[in-house]
Amino acid sequence: MPFREVPSRSSDAKKVFCFFSFTCPVSAGYHASIAQWGESLPRGWQLEFVPVTLPERETIIASRAYFAAMHADPAKIYDFVGAAYSLIQQQGMRQDDAQTWDRAAKMAGITRFAAGWQKVSSGAVKKPYEDLLAYDVSATPSLAIGGRYVITPDDTNGDKDLFIQLASAMVSKSM
Repeated sequence: MPFREVPSRSSDAKKVFCFFSFTCPVSAGYHASIAQWGESLPRGWQLEFVPVTLPERETIIASRAYFAAMHADPAKIYDFVGAAYSLIQQQGMRQDDAQTWDRAAKMAGITRFAAGWQKVSSGAVKKPYEDLLAYDVSATPSLAIGGRYVITPDDTNGDKDLFIQLASAMVSKSM
């Protein structure tokens, strides 16, 4: 099967979680396509990007930075993520360096990033870790669909268009 079934999570029945990593070139390459696809989800469904968060300093800081940007200016989150991918993957900046995130926020035009950072609770960073474990995510990007299914680009041999088609099919299957 080109998907993996996981124990059902009824609270996520109309959600699609996209687990991504700022250090993953595949996540960077798929991010815009997944975001665009998410805009076409059926009424009542929502796409939520989830930074991979492990009990490691660098992923905790990256996750906190993502949520800080969301608090500060959610309309500019895709610009922030794009800037972060570029800074980390192309310019070699580190995920655990505050300058990386300040620079990504500046590049995205987010002016209240520091205020957003202060609003991020420890629970906001803990939930992505719990979701990662619940869905047994082992590759990025991974889509957890309808609280029941997980797919990755590996399921379509890296074919981005086929991956998006599979994602749509899995939403339909979840309905």
